[in-house]
Amino acid sequence: MFDATVKKIALVVAVSFLVIVTIARPLNVRPCVNVYGWYGVLPQSILEQFENETGIHVHYDVFDNNEMLEAKLLASNSGYDVVMPTVTPYGVRQLALKIYQRIDRNMLPELGEVESTLIEKMKDIDPNMEFFLPYYWGTTGIAFDEDRLKAVIPDVPTDDIHLLFDVNVLEKLKPYGVSLLQEPVDIFPIFLEYLGQDRNSRSLEDLWFASQRLAVISKYIRRFSSARFITDLVFGDVCVAQAWSGEALRAIDDAKKVGRNIRYIIPKSGGDIWIDALAIPIGAPNVKNAHVFINFLLRPEISAQITNYSQLATMVVRAKPFIERNLLENSLIFPTEETLKTLHISPTFMGNAAEVYERVRTRLWAQIKMQRPVTRALFDEVVRKQRVRIRKQ
Repeated sequence: MFDATVKKIALVVAVSFLVIVTIARPLNVRPCVNVYGWYGVLPQSILEQFENETGIHVHYDVFDNNEMLEAKLLASNSGYDVVMPTVTPYGVRQLALKIYQRIDRNMLPELGEVESTLIEKMKDIDPNMEFFLPYYWGTTGIAFDEDRLKAVIPDVPTDDIHLLFDVNVLEKLKPYGVSLLQEPVDIFPIFLEYLGQDRNSRSLEDLWFASQRLAVISKYIRRFSSARFITDLVFGDVCVAQAWSGEALRAIDDAKKVGRNIRYIIPKSGGDIWIDALAIPIGAPNVKNAHVFINFLLRPEISAQITNYSQLATMVVRAKPFIERNLLENSLIFPTEETLKTLHISPTFMGNAAEVYERVRTRLWAQIKMQRPVTRALFDEVVRKQRVRIRKQ
């Protein structure tokens, strides 16, 4: 009886020990990297190649505007290891809030020569590229169905921003559809320039002037979207759309399949250049894997595959021999030096006054998108509320 009891106790102790050891042993979980990137940029084949080569699984989520990314980064620890912010004004604002950690260049042996255009544009943002690694870039311009446009307004010039903002043009195009991008940073600077004002103005009076004029033309705008303008153009839901170059060029290819003639132009008065970067958020759970993933994207043949797929220019100079010749020679993807001189990048202003301006602009833009008038009384009340909120912070 005593021997049996001892044996039972010994068995319980042995089983308990095995359970404790099993719990204490690290789980054999597959290594991973969590990536949050733009929709339609990285092809699935690239992600699969990375996984096959490294054994690291990619959790890849997508967004279609910077507000979505910023909301996740600001709300809490996002859990992402690599994100792809547009460096200005979003990335700079996020950097000031200490959202990103420094990139360890020693872990990026594939990092080589960077496109000189991007070095120049980054000098006032992150001059040593410690936090942002500019990766791909493009322009903001105008895409339109040339045949339908010429049928409606045969003599309209098709080389500048009046296609988006001239009331006489918009009135004639209203039955056929015009769309604008949904983020105010893509609208106000170019509209101020159209009005003959300083596109980089942070004057509240200039903002008031532009807002009431935008409210007038909003009734002619069918859609404010950063995601649908490709399909809208291809299927004829809109005739003219403010557009990003990569998406617009894909729309041109898709439209040919259904017999539509889509064109994309960089306004002669000066378009906008945008730069999307690779960055690692503070609190990223897999920092080492993040660097492995970034280093993979920097390989010339990989970067070239992404350009061939997305029709976006790459910062990787060594990728050019691998890029399809028709893309490399396309001045809408790789603009000429003359065109580059006309391109603007959104400046970022910091401080309380700049924050008031941004908040007021955002709230007025919401009013405009709902096609509601912007009265002086409304404007003054919005300004007052935002100033009070800033003082209380």
